[in-house]
Amino acid sequence: MQRTNRIKWKYAWVLLAALALGACTSSDSIRYYMLSADAAPEANSRSSLVLGVGPVTIPDYLDRTELVFQSAPNRFEIPSQHRWAGSLREDVQRVFGANLARQLGTTTVHYHPWDRRLQCDVTVSLSIIRFHSVTGGEAILEANWQIQRNGDNGDNDAESTLQGHLMKEVPLEGDGYEVVVAAQSRLLAEAAKDLAGKVRGMQ
Repeated sequence: MQRTNRIKWKYAWVLLAALALGACTSSDSIRYYMLSADAAPEANSRSSLVLGVGPVTIPDYLDRTELVFQSAPNRFEIPSQHRWAGSLREDVQRVFGANLARQLGTTTVHYHPWDRRLQCDVTVSLSIIRFHSVTGGEAILEANWQIQRNGDNGDNDAESTLQGHLMKEVPLEGDGYEVVVAAQSRLLAEAAKDLAGKVRGMQ
């Protein structure tokens, strides 16, 4: 009887050790990713423009910790081991804003939600519709945007607003999730370049 109990406890400890090892292995295999701003040279001239960025919104299918990619026309994959290192919405807003500020030559940027006592010369908002990659294909960014240029000295008559829609695609240059995130970063850089041109056209 005692020997039987010892055998049972022996197998119990083996099972617990295996479970613990499996948990450690699972945790260690999780990979975290973050978008990055463009490393292109800054604008040639410096600007005193005060830029407001946001709000930036993302659709529900992206509002999660895991990366999302499209594997078929009506099928998406959500790999549990590949996750964003924080909030994707905040990361998109930060990277898009950094790219936009670089394009416009300003270092004064307020991110939504900012203190409303701070006055922005221009605010740029982005409502993302699609922002994912397609297996073996490209990364896609589709969004509606709005630019509001505020009047000088509180002159509401001088305010102007532009609205529009953008659609961007860039090819995936290789395999792996790092490639996917790099492509999505390039999309935000291209979107910022386009909208910076719109901002300059309103001046």
